[in-house]
Amino acid sequence: MNRLYWFHPGEYELGENEKFYSDMEAKGWRLVKRGTYLSRFQRVEPSRARYRVEIYTGPFLEQPTMPEEQVAVFEDCGWEYAADHGWLHIFRAPEGSGAPEFYADPAQQAETLKKVRRGMWGSVVLTFLLIGAIAAFFTWQGTIGKSWAQLFKRFLQFPLTMIFYALWPICGIYQMLWDTWKISRTYRRLRKGIPLDHEPRKHRLLRNPILGQTFAILSLVCLLVTGIQVLVSRSGDMPPQPDGPYIMLSDIGYEGEQVKKLYGSDTGVTHSRSLLADYWETLEVVNIPAQNDRQVWMRQYVYRLRFPGMADRLAWALMEDSVFARDRESFYALDVPGLDAAWATKGLELVAMKGNLAVYVEFLSSGTANGAEREFDPLPICEALADRWRN
Repeated sequence: MNRLYWFHPGEYELGENEKFYSDMEAKGWRLVKRGTYLSRFQRVEPSRARYRVEIYTGPFLEQPTMPEEQVAVFEDCGWEYAADHGWLHIFRAPEGSGAPEFYADPAQQAETLKKVRRGMWGSVVLTFLLIGAIAAFFTWQGTIGKSWAQLFKRFLQFPLTMIFYALWPICGIYQMLWDTWKISRTYRRLRKGIPLDHEPRKHRLLRNPILGQTFAILSLVCLLVTGIQVLVSRSGDMPPQPDGPYIMLSDIGYEGEQVKKLYGSDTGVTHSRSLLADYWETLEVVNIPAQNDRQVWMRQYVYRLRFPGMADRLAWALMEDSVFARDRESFYALDVPGLDAAWATKGLELVAMKGNLAVYVEFLSSGTANGAEREFDPLPICEALADRWRN
């Protein structure tokens, strides 16, 4: 094997990078290319060499390619241009070549970091201003509660998927803060006249591979478990009798012909499992010929939670993210024997819970019955749920 790829220290860990590449050459691996996370090495005879990292940022909005004349100056002094990535430019010189250090005065080297440091702090400020602006916007719109409710529901249904999505910004912010702290620390030390340590005893080589591998493994596990969860989900027509903790229209006195579609959506029941809950989604529609072809439909989202203490929070989320009501303040409490709690709107919606079970129900009746519209009555639905959940 004449080629090797390996994780390198972060961009802003200058001394750690220099030591890392020197150590790799001593083991017989010479740097030929640096990428975002990995460096590529070529097999050579083990030898001692010094590596030095130079920062060159270039003009604003231009690629930070080091000018040829500046590269030529380093080469005339005995330094070989090894690789670059972004504003990092890496040079190599064999041990004992007599190639001089880049800077005799640490304060001169600090000047090369000033622009990078300013840009990093600008990124930190802009990131947190953006986060604050987004939070303020949702607060001003009055939708922050609904947004959190949606996230909580998705977390119950697809916990590892939500963790996977959360890992990206969390790792990104952490990396940005670490890089900013690291480059600022190096800058301050150089300004004080303390030379850059080219041979740090506690370099951060392991930090990047451990973080990178951990992130990759967690992401793979999240995607794998989510894929399995999707594969084991089952959808089908409404059964003659409920096969889960949901109810059917027949349980509240509506018998009729089952309708297969409603406004382009298939009716039936879907059952899925996650690490936090079993989840049923049902949509049942029946035509009642005996009542002048009256149509009645009911949609349910039923959760059986792994941890009963989560039911209160879920009930809040179901009300906050209801389809027709504005928020949970639109619901009024019901006292139903057999249920821990229940709430309904004056329109079409109902939320109920008992133990580790929680449900959101939409109920709508169209057409007329005995010449008059029937108003939404949540009590028969609550009583049917209490009876169903009693078993």
